Amino acid sequence: MTGVPAPGEMAALIARYGGQWLISEAAGGGYYAVRRHSLSEEGGLSNVMCTTTLGEMARRLAAESRRENRPPGQSFAG
Repeated sequence: MTGVPAPGEMAALIARYGGQWLISEAAGGGYYAVRRHSLSEEGGLSNVMCTTTLGEMARRLAAESRRENRPPGQSFAG
């Protein structure tokens, strides 16, 4: 892998997660996502994510989405 995102990869992430997250390239390289509506620190959810690749960002946003949608009181491992 060259580290160069596939055409449309950023657009696909924004289409899928852009309602909840502001996703952008970082000035020093890599990518970041900032939750549009901050959450409390409880529940293990993130407000900000930084990654080196868009693939990693996609995996982390998918995992965060699963955490958000889990039933109350259910633990999440991964």
